[in-house]
Amino acid sequence: MSLIHYPGSDHQMALISIDAGHARDIMLMLTDAHALVSGLAGGTAPAAARQATAVLADASSEYTLHSLASAPEETVNWLARAHHGAPGCIPGD
Repeated sequence: MSLIHYPGSDHQMALISIDAGHARDIMLMLTDAHALVSGLAGGTAPAAARQATAVLADASSEYTLHSLASAPEETVNWLARAHHGAPGCIPGD
């Protein structure tokens, strides 16, 4: 897992609701972000990869370029699982 996880935070839960259009937009944005950052992390543009790494360092980010590339994909997968599991949480009549 490349998302930053802090020990002891497993018990925390947040419940939010977003409409399907916003969820789709978030998933599309994260997919594009994943493609962009993965390309940088893969070294397809060495100068841009060095600059992105420097920006993360300047921001004191806990992410490396490679872990940041994986984080949007993981988030999209979580959203997709939540989307597919949501109908089972709707009470019947």
